[in-house]
Amino acid sequence: MATTQKQTHGPIRTRDNNDIKGQVERFVKTVSDLQSILTQETDCLNNANREGFFRLQEKKVNVASIYKDEVLALKKLATELKEKYPELVPFLQNKQQELNEHVQENVKALKRMEKATTRLTDRIMEIARQAAAEQSAVSYGAQGRFDENKRASIGISESA
Repeated sequence: MATTQKQTHGPIRTRDNNDIKGQVERFVKTVSDLQSILTQETDCLNNANREGFFRLQEKKVNVASIYKDEVLALKKLATELKEKYPELVPFLQNKQQELNEHVQENVKALKRMEKATTRLTDRIMEIARQAAAEQSAVSYGAQGRFDENKRASIGISESA
């Protein structure tokens, strides 16, 4: 006698506990990785370690992309997470806040570096303007002869 299996088309399958816990663990690891990279980058910025800063960029972009994916995955689990593990919600919010603090410190260091670069650029341009103004330039008259009484204007392109 053959047995038949009844197919059911009920509600969408809920994720089991291991799916939810695994997603939370992946998120926490990714947040930790991103915090570590941001801390390293901030240290590089604070110590004017240009090579170290640039060396971290590809890794930071990769981990930030993973972070984005992990956040989206957690959002899909939000309802089930709140129902099955309500104690994890404040924990995850705390992890997010910790990451935000690392981001804020990193932004401060980036802004300091930007100001320093702007000041350096301004100083270089000022020196270039002074040097151009102090140089004696020659000018030729209407008939193509050298005219010692006229000075030529020298400009500096600041479009770079």
